[in-house]
Amino acid sequence: MQWLLDYSENYRAQLRRGPFFTNLSRADRPNDLRWVHQLVHQSREFTQALCLRHSLCRDKRFQPVFAKHAVEEAGHPDELIAWMKEHGFLKGVEPGSVPATLETMNTLSFCWRSAMRDPHDVQVVALNVLSEGVAFDFYNAVVPILKKLKIHTGRYWGVHADVDMHHLTMGLDLCEEVAPNSPKGQLYHRTLWQSATLYHQMLGSWVGERVEPVKLLAQTN
Repeated sequence: MQWLLDYSENYRAQLRRGPFFTNLSRADRPNDLRWVHQLVHQSREFTQALCLRHSLCRDKRFQPVFAKHAVEEAGHPDELIAWMKEHGFLKGVEPGSVPATLETMNTLSFCWRSAMRDPHDVQVVALNVLSEGVAFDFYNAVVPILKKLKIHTGRYWGVHADVDMHHLTMGLDLCEEVAPNSPKGQLYHRTLWQSATLYHQMLGSWVGERVEPVKLLAQTN
């Protein structure tokens, strides 16, 4: 469904114009990246939500897709923590001990809820198309900054830049082809907008900014 990918890209573009990415571009020392403590929460719980999604799935069409996604994400939290230890982000602080922002908790709650309650196709929209699309933008913006600061080491950052574009389309071929203005298409669009808004607010909170919901796109035929 090209329209779904196009809508997702439009929402992601709004996030890329937001305060997180603006602040990131100005980072000139590792201490400007203290939001990595929030990333620990996101990395751990998003990965756990993917594992839950697979464990609850009884649809044989989606099972291998959900299993592959969960397995490919499984080691990422530990890789992030190892990187943080290497570069001094955990001096006197345990991983995850910095409280998650409310916006981070809201976004993760959305992911948990999707994994537990949404139909499998809607999970693909929320947890693959939009979530992994935002992740692709996030890591591709962060990696050049890490290289500039000479702290781009280990496996965590590079592997994300490689796999997230693949992850965002996983399972999409199993979803029914629908028009944007159909009832199912409207559900998919609403899910994109909700997810994009939550990620926008989460990323803004990582740099101390409150943001408005992303602009809702006009429905097309």
